[in-house]
Formats: sequence, C-alpha cells, structure tokens
Amino acid sequence: MEAKSQYIKLLENKIFDRFQQESEIRKDIERRFGSLIDDKYNGLKIEISKESKNRFESIENLKSYLENDIPKLQGLVKFEQNERIENDNITLKKVQEEVSRLQNSLTTEKKTREETEEAILEMLRLMITKTKIDIENEKKDRETTEETLLSILEDTCNKLNAASQIL
Repeated sequence: MEAKSQYIKLLENKIFDRFQQESEIRKDIERRFGSLIDDKYNGLKIEISKESKNRFESIENLKSYLENDIPKLQGLVKFEQNERIENDNITLKKVQEEVSRLQNSLTTEKKTREETEEAILEMLRLMITKTKIDIENEKKDRETTEETLLSILEDTCNKLNAASQIL
C-alpha cells in the first residue's frame, strides 16, 4: 500500500515536472515567435525606411530636373508620388498580413497547448480517482479477509479449548 502511495507520488511528481517542462517550452516558443515577429517587423521597417529614403532622394533629384522642364515632367512627378504611396501601402499591407499570420499561428499553438494540458489534467484526474478507488477496494478486501481469518482462528481456538477440556 505504501509502495502504491509512493508510486502515485512519483507519478504526480513526473506529471508536474512534465507540466513545468511544457510551460517552459511554451514560453520559449512564445519568446521565439515574439523575437521572430520583432525581427521581421524591424527588418521590414528598415526596408521601408530605406525605400522611403531612396524614393525621397529620387523625388529631390526630379525636382532639380523639373525646374528645367516643368511642364513635361509635372505629370511624371505626380505619377512617381502616387506609385511611391501605392508601393508603401502594398509593403505596409504585406507587413500587416505577415504579423497577422504570425499572431494567428501563435494563437493556434497556444490554444493547442492549452487543450493538450487540459486533456492531460483530465487523464490524471481519472487515473488518480481510479487509483484511489482501487486502493479503497483493496483496503476493504483486506479488512474482510482479516475479519474472516480472525473468525476462523477464534473458531479453531474455541474448538481446541473445547477438545482439550473434554480430554
């Protein structure tokens, strides 16, 4: 009985250790996803900044040329500005889609881990309940057996006393 108790405690310790490991793994994955999102965001931000700087420099060069040929190039400047805005919007949309995709992935992973943890906890509860019931049944069986053996022993002792008094 003590061995079963120790076995149950060992199982509980292993399970709690496993939960701790799962928690640490989940936190590590969350940190990695966060780091990945930050890295991608910063990379895209730098890329957008460089692209904006390049486009700004292009516009400045165009302005100097426009001073010489204003009527012909005004249409080109407007077109370049609209294209820059459109490209910036496209880049921003891509960044937002990537961030959204990563957030969805992170949320799905978190939900899956939580469901797994809940399932493991439920299994543990069922195992503990079953083990407790088994222990209780074993205890009752032993008590019944003990009472039966004591009754047989008393009957035997009484018969031996009766037989010894007759002799």
